[in-house]
Amino acid sequence: MQREENGYIIISCDFCGIDWDEVIPMIEGHHGSVICLSCLKKALDNASPSQDDFDCTLCLQHKPQHTKHWRNTIATDSPGLNKNAIVCWDDIRLGAKTFHKDKDIDFRWDPTKYPPEKD
Repeated sequence: MQREENGYIIISCDFCGIDWDEVIPMIEGHHGSVICLSCLKKALDNASPSQDDFDCTLCLQHKPQHTKHWRNTIATDSPGLNKNAIVCWDDIRLGAKTFHKDKDIDFRWDPTKYPPEKD
């Protein structure tokens, strides 16, 4: 998420609202949506089938009911928080793969523990 404060553009994780400090690992989706590594880790471990159709905040794709997804259920008052942010399983896996490839980020994952959804 991007917002402007005092003439500066602030980039924040849509899912927890933490502001990017150029150190915290984050990945940008479409139209400026952002997820931090901490939220991505939570998403990997806590994703579940959706009760309704939804639009993924990162890829903007419309996903049908029962698609695995994650949303942060811990409320914060951060101005960077998108309270409606939802990430689909495909983007969770893509984010994990991307963070895994970056040698500067202390994150490793085993894709066999997090298989893609079956069609």
